[in-house]
Amino acid sequence: MKNTNIGLILFLSGAIIYGAALIAASVYSQTLVGTDGQGWDGRYGVFGTALREMGIIPIVIAIVLGVIGIILIIPGTKWWQKQKKEINKRNREFEAEKNKEMKR
Repeated sequence: MKNTNIGLILFLSGAIIYGAALIAASVYSQTLVGTDGQGWDGRYGVFGTALREMGIIPIVIAIVLGVIGIILIIPGTKWWQKQKKEINKRNREFEAEKNKEMKR
């Protein structure tokens, strides 16, 4: 349960950082387009240029936090526990069948 809570906190933190980075890029893109703006790169568009000038570090940090959060959340779910029990049950059945064939 503790890992699930940590995973939820990491996932939420990643989502907040990701959203904040996108909002900051959208606000900055307005200054690129303005009459006194710095201009933007036609290959990436206005928003892409704003993201590149802001740097990708906040986006990377947000994605890493989100992935780590999901990795910590999944083992704590009931679905995962059910799958583990089913896999163990099938492994025992397989081993029993294998032992029967070996004795023959």
